[in-house]
Amino acid sequence: MLCTLARFFFFCKSNDFPVEKCGILATMGCTMKRLVWGILICSFVLFSLAPTFYELSQKEKLHGRMFEPVHNYVTDYNFYLSRIREGMEGRWTVAERYTSEEHRGSFIQIFYLMLGKPVAFFPNTLEGATVAYHAARIFLGLLLLALIARLAIRTFRTFLWQILAFLIIVTASTIPIVVSMPDGLRFGGYMSWWTVMDSLQRITFLPHLLFGQAMIVFLIFDVFDTGKRSCTSWLFGKFIAAFLLGLVFPPGFMFVGAVYAVQSVLEVLSDLGPFVRSSRQRTDWMSRTLLPRIAILSGGIPATLYYLLMVKLVPWRRLIEFDVLNPTWFPLPDYWKAVGPVLVLGIIGAIIALFKKAKDMAVFVSWIIAWLLLLFVFRFIPEQSSLRFTEVAPHIPLGILTTYLFFTIIRYISSKKAHASLFHCSIVTLLNGRLPNNGTIQQCNNWVKSTVLIGLYVLTFAPIAVGLGIMYCSFLWQKDYVNQKVAAGWPAVAMKNVMVYPVTGFVDALSFIEKETPEDAVILSDLTAGNYIPAYAGRTVFVGHDNTMDKEKKLSDVQLFYTGTMKAPQARAWLFQNRITYVFWGPQEKESQKDLPSLYPFLQEAYKNSDVTMYRVAPVPGQ
Repeated sequence: MLCTLARFFFFCKSNDFPVEKCGILATMGCTMKRLVWGILICSFVLFSLAPTFYELSQKEKLHGRMFEPVHNYVTDYNFYLSRIREGMEGRWTVAERYTSEEHRGSFIQIFYLMLGKPVAFFPNTLEGATVAYHAARIFLGLLLLALIARLAIRTFRTFLWQILAFLIIVTASTIPIVVSMPDGLRFGGYMSWWTVMDSLQRITFLPHLLFGQAMIVFLIFDVFDTGKRSCTSWLFGKFIAAFLLGLVFPPGFMFVGAVYAVQSVLEVLSDLGPFVRSSRQRTDWMSRTLLPRIAILSGGIPATLYYLLMVKLVPWRRLIEFDVLNPTWFPLPDYWKAVGPVLVLGIIGAIIALFKKAKDMAVFVSWIIAWLLLLFVFRFIPEQSSLRFTEVAPHIPLGILTTYLFFTIIRYISSKKAHASLFHCSIVTLLNGRLPNNGTIQQCNNWVKSTVLIGLYVLTFAPIAVGLGIMYCSFLWQKDYVNQKVAAGWPAVAMKNVMVYPVTGFVDALSFIEKETPEDAVILSDLTAGNYIPAYAGRTVFVGHDNTMDKEKKLSDVQLFYTGTMKAPQARAWLFQNRITYVFWGPQEKESQKDLPSLYPFLQEAYKNSDVTMYRVAPVPGQ
């Protein structure tokens, strides 16, 4: 009875068998499977949030500083909060508050603006934006893992291999580097500076990236396909998904198009391809496969054309200019090591799938080929960093193909063919004709087969175990980072790549800007305050992010102003030319050690505390 139950729960041939044919036991089994999936998905999401929970637990240890649940990196975090804030304030198009040039709104980055709509009721705008951002991380992390689970279910028939595929995908991580620490040994990894490579953090990473990866999985693999590709609802759903992907994560849409193209080519080149079939089969392939792919891709074309138009205008052209002026090059050898063991194992699995003409694996092989192709091509196209194509979740197809590799080997060894050839020859060679315990060849073959199978199952679980270890070490590294931020006494605010919680005086000044300055005010500050003001106060700044138009030139002008290099008449003309109405004099700006009012008599004090002074630019008489 116990054996029967075990076989039913863990080795059932089909995960979608009709419940009414299996009775009460089948219902219990299906419920158990759903429970296992739910526990796995929620556990990994909670594990990914563990650093955030730990940071929240350290909140009370801060003295004289304001706690902020920064995720990823403070400059981008504030950037996303500023977009959410715009949605909470009632905007329906995005205004770039990180640059002072007048411009029209756009739909670029509207994903974050829309996140602000459900939390518009929050009386504290900053709290509402924070809740929206982290809630999106959690929800989209759950969605992506649920889609990965569904993908594993539709790819492998037995429950055990479905679970193994899911675990291999989720835990796939860098080749470990052993690091000696005071508290013991830890795992480090390659390209740790690129957060998306961290297997723990990527589960609940940037909301727009999680959304993009979920759409990629949905578009590339038929996770909910009933087999009727011409079904209107199926086609319309993917058409909308392609449009949203093109709007939210344009490189992801480009990647889906590349996967479709590679997959179509593979189908044509295979001996089962449409051009060696009958005329009727070719027509069926085109109507049921090729044309739906074209129809789906047409959904993202309007979003792509819109982007191509907008990035020619101020300030949105900065999105292209930044990559051209600041190309992010990364060594491919380090990247391959950062992808980890699944890279080699997955490629071997892909080769086997091509050799065996495994149709179920064709989509994953296409996924990998398209990923490698775009990584190579965009190393020579400066307008789009090839680093963006590291964000298309290559660990998903590599994890599936790694599982397929182990599954194929184990199935072969378990087969009668392996029993008759591989194991008999192994016994004769290894034991020189002597059989253990005077058994028969049949008994010896069974013994060797069982031993090898156990070893292979252990080998299958090995990358999962290592991956879990790397995830735990990632939590320890992030915990150390939080501890350093909590203990930091210098500087007063995050600057020059030193991350700290901001002093309360700095945050109080931001509150003054939000409550006491007009909505069309433009604030002059150095880079750190400029990064906070749009998110915390909802005001436009002269410079504050990489998206600032002419950021490099503007930072140079800011230094000339704060160091007193500009003469008073020149400074006043410059301020009015750039529509600047307030000047922020905080911890970073005070490094110039100048007395601004004596340098520029037209500055009128509007607010002051121990950390920050705000100056109003006096209007020119008669204006």
